[in-house]
Amino acid sequence: MLEENTMERISLIRSLSELDGTCYFEILPGKYEGNCWNQNSVFITEEIFGYFEPVFERHEPDFDHYAFMAIGKDVWTLIISDFSNLMQVLEQSQDVQELEGKVGFVFRDSMCRFASDFRSNAMTLAGVLRELSEWLEEQLKNHDCISVLGI
Repeated sequence: MLEENTMERISLIRSLSELDGTCYFEILPGKYEGNCWNQNSVFITEEIFGYFEPVFERHEPDFDHYAFMAIGKDVWTLIISDFSNLMQVLEQSQDVQELEGKVGFVFRDSMCRFASDFRSNAMTLAGVLRELSEWLEEQLKNHDCISVLGI
C-alpha cells in the first residue's frame, strides 16, 4: 500500500515476477482463454491504467473497468492513435490542469500526487504510452484481437 502523497511508479510491467498483489490490468495478446497472469501479457497497475482509461472509454463503448474483453485490431488502431495524441499533450503540458478531461485520475488523490512532480510524471507516462503502443503494434501483427483483463 502506498503512503499518502506517494506517487506510484509509472511503468509497463513485463514480468510476472514484478507483480505484487492483484490490482493490475492485464493486456493479453489474443482472446482470453480462461487464464489470467499470462507470461506473454503486459500489466499495468490500476492507478496508472486509469490515467489513459478515458481513451478506452472513447473507442470501446462497452469498456468496463472490471470486465474482461477482447478488442479488435480496428479499435486498437484508434486507441494507439489516441495514445499518440495523448503523448503529445503530456510532453507539451506545463501544468496538471491542462490534462483535465484528457487523463483519468481514478483515485481521489491521484491528480494531486501526479502534480507533485508534474514534468517527470508527464514525461514518464508519455514514455509508457509509447512503449505500450509499440508492444501493441507488435502483437497485432500476429493476433486479430488483444484482450484487456480488468481488475
